[in-house]
Amino acid sequence: MYRRIFFIIALVCISLQASYSQEDVLRFGDDGKFRIAQFTDMHLCLGKSEYRDLQAEKTFARLRHAVETERPDLLVFTGDIVTDGDGKRAWIRLLDSLSVLKVPFCVVFGNHDPETGVSREEMSQMIASSPYSVNELNNDKCLADLELEVLSSVGDAAPLVLYCMDSHDYSRIEGVGGYGWFEVEQVEWLREKCNARRRSNGGNVVNSLAFFHICLPEYSSAFADHRNKSVGRRAENECPGALNTGMFAAMVETGNVMGVFVGHDHDNDYVVVDKGIALGYGRFSGDDTTYTTLRSGVRIIDLEEGKRAFRSWILEDDGRIASRFIYENGNLK
Repeated sequence: MYRRIFFIIALVCISLQASYSQEDVLRFGDDGKFRIAQFTDMHLCLGKSEYRDLQAEKTFARLRHAVETERPDLLVFTGDIVTDGDGKRAWIRLLDSLSVLKVPFCVVFGNHDPETGVSREEMSQMIASSPYSVNELNNDKCLADLELEVLSSVGDAAPLVLYCMDSHDYSRIEGVGGYGWFEVEQVEWLREKCNARRRSNGGNVVNSLAFFHICLPEYSSAFADHRNKSVGRRAENECPGALNTGMFAAMVETGNVMGVFVGHDHDNDYVVVDKGIALGYGRFSGDDTTYTTLRSGVRIIDLEEGKRAFRSWILEDDGRIASRFIYENGNLK
């Protein structure tokens, strides 16, 4: 009898979890709007000291406040989320918080996430099995690169596509130092996905955004070009991957991607448009567990169905709004 009850409960739990697959939950609202909140570089550290624990609680409060005030449809965590201390405890604490908030979320790893003694496989399994996660596992049992559809407010068309990708951590090539980069296979994956979307859309672009941790090499040259419009702050040099395998070129050539949002460089929160693509940072979303000179915050991205445009701004803890802008058809306003 008890085994039967346990089996039924297990089936219900599996059914509930399956009901939060991205095909069901990512959809424009009845008002034609879709809102994303980007959290980056939270640098959570639990179990190392009372002070670090208190800083983590401030970060969890920021997460809760942003969800309650901005009511996003999707949370995207762009890496360096749990970076020190008891990694497993911190992931459990974060995922429990997200289960309470009941908002779909996606995680991409940063370079520091694998450094707490918890393997990529274990972190990935924890994240992908969380009820509101839209993450999936690849053949290596790690977080897969994702093409997420945001469905129309009516019907099954997908007027918006989100690419959430792993920019890796550090160079694995002897004699080549620095941070990781996109593998050639990932560049081709994005190119094939974007081309397939255009073919299915009569040759027309399908509005898309991309999220990952380490900035593309083109960020630096784009910001340095005085002809490009920008908004926000650049207070440190960009730290891209050590090699350039052509991800930005693939985005420009296929034409779908209108914006890219990363983290990694804590003192940058700028957005600059180059070759029609908005290259942007989120705002450092953590507290006093690593460096930053910016006030902590969250990037909000508002999209409207059928428009190649989005609005974005930084939400700070006291409610102040920073760096508000509109991207529309390759231009920054």
